[in-house]
Amino acid sequence: MAPYVFTTVWRAGKTLCVPDALSRAPVSHPTFDDEEECTMTAAHVQSHVSTNATSTDGQATAPILDDDRTLQELRAIASQDQDYRRLLEFPPTATAYTPPSSHGELVLHGPRIVVPATLRRRTLTHLHDSHRGVEATRRRARQTVYWPGIDSDIKSTVEACDSCQRLQPSQQQEPYLCDDQPSHPFESVSADFFQVAGKSFLVIADRLSGWPVVTPCGQDTTATKLMRMFCRYFREVGVPVRVRTDGGPPFTSEEFRRFTERWGVHHLVTSPHYPQSNGHAEAAVKSVKYLILKTAHDGNIDCEAFDRGLLELRNTPTPAGRSPAQILYGHPLRTCVPAHPQSFSAEWQTKSDDWDRHAADQADQVTSLYDSHARPLPRLSVGQRVRIQDHKSVQWDKVGVVMGCGRSRQYEVRLPSGRVWWRNRRHLRPLPVPNCEPSFLSPVSPCQDQETGSLHVPPVTPRRSPRLVAKSPVSARDTTTSAPTPSANQRARQLSPR
Repeated sequence: MAPYVFTTVWRAGKTLCVPDALSRAPVSHPTFDDEEECTMTAAHVQSHVSTNATSTDGQATAPILDDDRTLQELRAIASQDQDYRRLLEFPPTATAYTPPSSHGELVLHGPRIVVPATLRRRTLTHLHDSHRGVEATRRRARQTVYWPGIDSDIKSTVEACDSCQRLQPSQQQEPYLCDDQPSHPFESVSADFFQVAGKSFLVIADRLSGWPVVTPCGQDTTATKLMRMFCRYFREVGVPVRVRTDGGPPFTSEEFRRFTERWGVHHLVTSPHYPQSNGHAEAAVKSVKYLILKTAHDGNIDCEAFDRGLLELRNTPTPAGRSPAQILYGHPLRTCVPAHPQSFSAEWQTKSDDWDRHAADQADQVTSLYDSHARPLPRLSVGQRVRIQDHKSVQWDKVGVVMGCGRSRQYEVRLPSGRVWWRNRRHLRPLPVPNCEPSFLSPVSPCQDQETGSLHVPPVTPRRSPRLVAKSPVSARDTTTSAPTPSANQRARQLSPR
């Protein structure tokens, strides 16, 4: 402001054409938009003043010189860029919040420098030096630089950074899903192996009552030993309709598959490396394993201490109010704990409706609490490229292609080596699709609906060449052709993960 000489003249308020800022007291604090507009207006005025500044003798001032080498390089490249020079001569139409301005050889977008096209890639690299996320990088860019489409360029740069993608956090949990609601005891059971003191054990738990059965295996966990233990289990409690396991080697063997077919049992395999999907068996393993550690340190469960503990475990009521023994036998079992004869009466059965309502309320409360921190993940399409999270390092260090989808949010993914894995949706993160690639991601094979369990077959539109389209119009039959009904082998392959 030094080159200018101002003369202050007083005018009465009634003679002013419009009220000035000093003649009115503010009625409220300025908003964020007001402050941003004020900052941009000040930068616009300052840039015009510095650009059109003249000395007191009427001579133009010298060009702006900076000690900042980055700005010097930016000015030099901007002066050689024809498009950038035309932008200086014919600035774009100003908006209400971002009036364009100039400062020497540079164009400003508010307080932000408009970067020439030749320097944008380097600027994006420097903005991502901190390897922050998309929003953090955008906030940093809003302080200094600008060009049309900078937000989408920042998003593409962050998504293309291999280090950032490999070290992304785990995905949030999805809404609670319980697809197995048995109506009578031992209709559906869960099974899993665990080890204590170097010895293996098999635990089988009823999904309705929670009645646990534990069998020692020693060092033999082969399919033959597994089938013998299940035969004894079937002999004692009956043949279940469904058996749910985590898909360990003994459970996924060909011998066990033929065994379940002979007994008419439907074998359900949960997502690999996702214990939450087999949570009922994991909870039974936790209870029995702690019992063994506290009563049989050497892993020998053929002792009275373990027998008394298992009996009390089966006789202990759940938070819903009934014990596994009450659900299974209709009354508690007699143990070493003193009990009055009235405690074994069938009076509690008259309150079965109350217990059922209490259990239903508790289940709704658990679901509501779980879903409060969950949101559904978008479903993946066949042919879509995804990153796979390693269950040990928790890094997204592998890339695969979705080949099919199964039940309970499971997907079949093929790796570049040709191996095929089944993974839960939480362990798969879709890769961004470049804008230059055509959109070809569509489910081409039947996918089971996650909520209803029914097969979802999307419509298929036939491909037609431009010559055929111009030669004959597309009939209504061509535009509404549906996918063929899958065969039995295809349906089994989609719904039964290997």
